[in-house]
Amino acid sequence: MSRTEEKRTESPSPDAGGTNLRSVFSVGLLTTLSRILGLLRESTKAFFLGAGVAADAFQIAFLLPSAFRSLVAEGAVSSSIVPVFTPYARGEDRAEMRRVAEKYLTFWLFLVLLVTVAGVLLAGRIVWSLHKIDLIDGEAKARLTSELVRVIFWYLLLIGLAAAFQGILHAHSRFSMPALSPVLFNFSFIAVVWCAAPWMEPERQVWAFAWAVIAGGAVQFLLLAPFVWKLGVRPRLRWPFDHVGVRKMVKLLVPATFGAGIYQINVVVNLLMASRLEGDGFVASLGYSNRLMEFVLGIFVFALNTVSLTALSQKAADEDYDGYASTLGEVLRLALFITIPSTVGLFLLREEIVSLLFRSGRFDADALALTAFAFQFHVIGLGFVGASRGLVSGFYALHDVRTPVKVAAFILLVNAGLAYSLSTTNLGHAGIALASTISAVVQVMLLAWILRRRVAQLRFGPVLSTLARACLAAAVMGALVFAGRFALDPFGPKWLLGLGLAGVIAAGAGVYFFVAEIVGLEEGKRVLGALSRRRRRLGD
Repeated sequence: MSRTEEKRTESPSPDAGGTNLRSVFSVGLLTTLSRILGLLRESTKAFFLGAGVAADAFQIAFLLPSAFRSLVAEGAVSSSIVPVFTPYARGEDRAEMRRVAEKYLTFWLFLVLLVTVAGVLLAGRIVWSLHKIDLIDGEAKARLTSELVRVIFWYLLLIGLAAAFQGILHAHSRFSMPALSPVLFNFSFIAVVWCAAPWMEPERQVWAFAWAVIAGGAVQFLLLAPFVWKLGVRPRLRWPFDHVGVRKMVKLLVPATFGAGIYQINVVVNLLMASRLEGDGFVASLGYSNRLMEFVLGIFVFALNTVSLTALSQKAADEDYDGYASTLGEVLRLALFITIPSTVGLFLLREEIVSLLFRSGRFDADALALTAFAFQFHVIGLGFVGASRGLVSGFYALHDVRTPVKVAAFILLVNAGLAYSLSTTNLGHAGIALASTISAVVQVMLLAWILRRRVAQLRFGPVLSTLARACLAAAVMGALVFAGRFALDPFGPKWLLGLGLAGVIAAGAGVYFFVAEIVGLEEGKRVLGALSRRRRRLGD
């Protein structure tokens, strides 16, 4: 028996026998809870800040450290740690695993600390520079933004360390605690705001949001640290660059920043483009729209990609390219199976959903209209955003760091050019959302074409077949949803709107799965089967 075959026999991949989907649903349930709390967090912001100057200032101030978090924390750490660290996590030499982890954590601590301190010192100047080139409209907004960002930027240090812990746990196929981490962030954020903001003057309430970010980051760090400790990893300072594993992770880190974080970079560009438009509320409305997009992606697609990166890395480490191609194809088909009907339903029910989630306090009818108008152009790219994340994971599992960087650089230019030009049309800020969608389409096409040339075993025919049949089932579902929305009043009582939406969505989902069965979508059976097994497991 060959060495590769021995590995396959001794260490079955996590997607064997349906375990992959069960892991996805475990992560998905926690991520769904996190996204629900994230929407409540946005609803809290809408209540206290509305869509005015304070809301825009906080959105931009939080955007800067959040963008660094997405680039040098969550996306980059997962993409650099998991592919390289997985063989150490699966190996029998636990001392070597701990040595690699501690050396990498030493490197990561000093890097994130350096970026955080630099951000605190320079963020104010960056904000005023953006104001001078008309990317932030109004001196009052620029002044408030620069003050807020000096506090909020410390969040990067906490979430950066938590993200490194998350990568180590993922490599050990431990997904639940990292998935719980954002839940506690959002819960802490909401709790701090509601405890502090009602007692503050309206013009000072935005500071409750700034300190809520810091509190949430501290909770995330404190949650994950003990679980990394249980693996035997200690907070010891070790020279990092004398170990080949650490050097490989560092080598992956910089290109992973652009490859895995391209979607977030586009979000940054889009919000900055919105801030140059005359008038208030455009930045905040795009932020609300993007939050709703992330909620839908987080329910299933984010969880799917989180689990699949580990599975793909194991296949690549075993040089099992048939298994790699099969796993990646499954990831793409499942992502399309979920995102296609979600796109149709969210597009048709956009006003009702935005109203249910955000309409309160200072979030009035005008803010609702701005958000819903942008969201309709965001949501049509939902499936492409999900597919692009899966494809990027496929590249990093192969340790291919160059290709995503080249594609990312090109997509950044495409998005920036489209966002600028489309925002000058009658679409306004909604044109920026459309630019993000078009960029995601181009990214998927490029990544799929290049990866197919790299891995000959990949076959996209089954993926396209799933896409066609999912569109057919979603079209039938859409007819029912379109008829049902006439019974919903977006400005009526929220409890009645919520009940009506739940009924329409449940009926639409039932129709979609029914038609999916008729047209032979195997993904529907897999999803229902995994859900059924999970219910039985919870019942036991």
